[in-house]
Amino acid sequence: MTGLGAELMEFTGEYRFNASAMDVWLALNDPDVLKRTIPGCDAMERITPTDYAGHLKVDLGLFKAGFSGTIKLSELDPPTSYRITVAAQATIAGSAAGSARVKLVDLPGGAVLHYTAETALGGRIAKFGARLMHGTATRYADKFFARFAEAMEQRNLATERLPPG
Repeated sequence: MTGLGAELMEFTGEYRFNASAMDVWLALNDPDVLKRTIPGCDAMERITPTDYAGHLKVDLGLFKAGFSGTIKLSELDPPTSYRITVAAQATIAGSAAGSARVKLVDLPGGAVLHYTAETALGGRIAKFGARLMHGTATRYADKFFARFAEAMEQRNLATERLPPG
């Protein structure tokens, strides 16, 4: 992303789930799960097998913004890795664009998700500075993964409760 006032941020993270990499992969690609677990998300729909459109409301401290955007999945290697590319625009707040490389590894008793992400912010949102926005983005990521872990637990419990075939 280019433009006056663009602010580039980098993130890394790791989260463990009590589910297989395939189960995590399937949930990460389920628009209903994403809508329920992404903080502030009020719309998420699959356009093609690798493209999504969505809307979310973000509380940036001094103001709240509604972002409309797209998500594109590429470099797919199910269920171990892919790249997620996001582009979002808010009328007043500005724009956000970025990508993340996601890797899932099966371990005894579950899977670990590793990600490395780069995000560029433009417009008013970039003026808050990388430190403030990095903290906000990190809190949103932690909140998403906590909700996502709960959704995974609910999926596992629902699967365990199914009557034998």
